[in-house]
Amino acid sequence: MILTVAPGDLWALRRKPRSQVLLYNDLLLAQPHRPLWFSLRCLLQGSGRDCAMTVYRDRGRSAMVQSHGRSGRAEQDVIYMAAYGNRGPGTPSDSDIWFRLLDRLCVNAGNHSVQRLFASIPDHHDDVREIFRQLGFQVYTHRTLLQLSGPDWDQGTTLAPMRFQSRRDHWAIHKLYGAVTPHQVQYAESRNARSWALPMAQRWVRHRRRAWVLGPDDNLSAYLHIVSGTAAHVMTVLMHPDARAGVTDVLRFGLAQLHDNRPVCLALREYQEELLAPAQDLGFQPLWEQSLLVKSMVVTVRRPMLIPALEPSMEPRITAPNISTPREDS
Repeated sequence: MILTVAPGDLWALRRKPRSQVLLYNDLLLAQPHRPLWFSLRCLLQGSGRDCAMTVYRDRGRSAMVQSHGRSGRAEQDVIYMAAYGNRGPGTPSDSDIWFRLLDRLCVNAGNHSVQRLFASIPDHHDDVREIFRQLGFQVYTHRTLLQLSGPDWDQGTTLAPMRFQSRRDHWAIHKLYGAVTPHQVQYAESRNARSWALPMAQRWVRHRRRAWVLGPDDNLSAYLHIVSGTAAHVMTVLMHPDARAGVTDVLRFGLAQLHDNRPVCLALREYQEELLAPAQDLGFQPLWEQSLLVKSMVVTVRRPMLIPALEPSMEPRITAPNISTPREDS
């Protein structure tokens, strides 16, 4: 039986899951995911656009799927799947249960006007990727996660003269994103200039987002974004094709902004392979690879505006009154 989260599910989450899958995005890499607290949030707020959770319960077995909303956008990230209890003979497998839970999650997302669902699946989870494929998720790109595991082997000291991102840079960042990102990825992510704005600082949020840019206001050459949490710092970078030689100085600038001993991760997508070697020269080593999937919940319909004017239609027929003239009366 598939239901929404209930108070009894909070007690079940205190046990160790039989199997679980964490779908790491930038936020989960920087901030560890706590399923119990996330379930409590879904219980208090209800499953909607900001957070959602579906639960399976049957004869002592339980399973769940959780998704987190993206701030300011009608999108969600599937972040956690888990199964609890002993599996008996003749009972459905964890993959079958997760398929049913994800199917219900997609229905709930559509009911709350969520336009896109995303998932970041490690490449070694072929069975999980097959579940998402059967539900209509499509791979739009791959990315490699690297972690700083040594000193600056290049032994350079040059830092890029970057400045903190401001409101006037949103369109320039979006222009740089369009110059380095394939059209397939742009179509899947459907970003606009407003999506590059940094969220306002909130006291109860334990992670922090910062960004810097390099170059003139209307023609940027680099963009650096860092998500800092209690677990790690996660860096993403955009480099103009004509300025890729300066990626080492940009990464050094980002490392100079970090003043603690938390791990530092770098996420590079498959169309940024030319940045992999300079990153490794700085001490970054690959951890694992991910497949980025998306499921669109809306369908674009195009209809020319001139068609209604050209289509034949029934017009009301009005009989004009016959007014006689004085000559006709005589």
